Amino acid sequence: MSEAPESRDSRTGVVHIYEEEEASFDDERQRPDGSYLCATFGGRWTRRPRDSEGPSFEGLALERALSWARARAPEVQIRYGRGEYHSAGELNPGGLPQWPPADLPAVLRRRRPPEQNWRERNAGDPPVHWRLELLLAPPNAQNLHTTKRWEAERLIELAAREVGATHWDSGPLDAHLYHDVDATPNIGLATLHPPGYRLHLAVLASTSSAAERRAEARLPQLPQGWRVRATAFPGS
Repeated sequence: MSEAPESRDSRTGVVHIYEEEEASFDDERQRPDGSYLCATFGGRWTRRPRDSEGPSFEGLALERALSWARARAPEVQIRYGRGEYHSAGELNPGGLPQWPPADLPAVLRRRRPPEQNWRERNAGDPPVHWRLELLLAPPNAQNLHTTKRWEAERLIELAAREVGATHWDSGPLDAHLYHDVDATPNIGLATLHPPGYRLHLAVLASTSSAAERRAEARLPQLPQGWRVRATAFPGS
C-alpha cells in the first residue's frame, strides 16, 4: 500500500480493484495445478490519461480495499473472481453494473475458479468421464530421425490398442526434432513437456489422478528408458 488518501473534495481519477490469484503446483505429480482465487484484493489509483505511477495496494480484504479506493477516487471499478468489472464508486461514466453482484457470497474464501472445480474432486465422488493424454517419451529421442522411428511407432501402435486409445500423434516429438532441437527449455519445461508420442483416450474415474493411474495401468511393458506421463482433463 502507498500514499495517504486525498481529502474528499480533492479526489480524482479512478481506482481499479481486482481479486488476487495465485498459481498452484502439485508437488506429488510435479506439475502445475491450476490456480486459486485468494479472497484478497489489489488495486491501483490512476488519473486520466492513465498514470502508471499512481499509488497502489495489495493483499487487502474486500471492505478494506473498497475503503482505500473510495477515499482516493470518485470512480471505483472492482471485479471479484474472473467476472466482469462493477462500479463501486460515486461516478459510473462507463455504465458498469453496480456493486455488489448478485452472486457475491456473504463470506469470500480462498477457492478455485469455478472452471477449475474439477481439481477438487475426491475419491468419494461419483465417477465421471475424463479425457486422457498419455505421453510416451522414448530415450534418446534425437535418434528417431533414423529408422529407429519405425520401431518406436510399432510400439506406440501396440500401446494404443492396449489402452483403448481413440488415436495417437507425435506432436511433441516432431516439435523437438524439427523445430526446437537446439532450444534449451527453462524452469523445468523439459520435464513437463518431454518429446514423445501422445495417446488419446477416455477413462471413467472419480478424480483426475485416479484416471491417470488407471490409464497408465493399461499400458503394456515398455522398453527400458521410456517415460510415461498421464494428464487428465474434464470431459470425454
